[in-house]
Amino acid sequence: MSIATLTYVYGVTRASAPVPDDLDAVVHGDLAAITAPIDERRLRAKRRDLLRHAEIVQRVFEQATVVPLRFGTVVDDPVADLLEPRYAELKTLLRELDGLAEVTVRAAYREADVLRALLSEQPQLERLRASGAPVQLGQAVARALAARRAADADAIVAAVRPHARATAVDDLRTELDVFRGAFLVERKQLGRVDSAIEKLARKHAATTSYKLTGPLAPHHFVQLGGGA
Repeated sequence: MSIATLTYVYGVTRASAPVPDDLDAVVHGDLAAITAPIDERRLRAKRRDLLRHAEIVQRVFEQATVVPLRFGTVVDDPVADLLEPRYAELKTLLRELDGLAEVTVRAAYREADVLRALLSEQPQLERLRASGAPVQLGQAVARALAARRAADADAIVAAVRPHARATAVDDLRTELDVFRGAFLVERKQLGRVDSAIEKLARKHAATTSYKLTGPLAPHHFVQLGGGA
């Protein structure tokens, strides 16, 4: 029984761009698809495969502008299924992404620290705790935490948006998450974004941990898979 071999596509760059020696490039006109052969048995979505996809796209991005494709993009023929039918779209995307990079921002409360701050800042919470009303206290804390989270998330967007071309906000994963998202930024603005997040981190150091990652390939801002 034969196993069908497909072509996995990580992203698209310009044909003139340098491509790492251990990666394959399928060239069509001015475009090059970064690819690897894959058989159907290896199609999976494990964490290590997601990380490998991102790592390969990042290696290309560090050398040239790249249009990242969604994880799991496979085609029979990179030229016939992707580069040729979407040639104009891909060239436009590459031009629009020149000089831009993605940065991701994560912010999360430290549970004990933020609860201590809420009790200190809102006397009614301390009174509820002293009165021995756990249900009412829990509900009041949840409301106060939600209001604080919304304000702090808005502050992150307000601080970075003036330096960004686009914003993408991800879903929060826990009640302690404040913000998860990404910004598309000109490379010359990266320092200003870093300074803006550092300023917020200092201001909220007593309750909140911030993480800024980048420059990265613009995964949040390109939703492209295979096919015409």
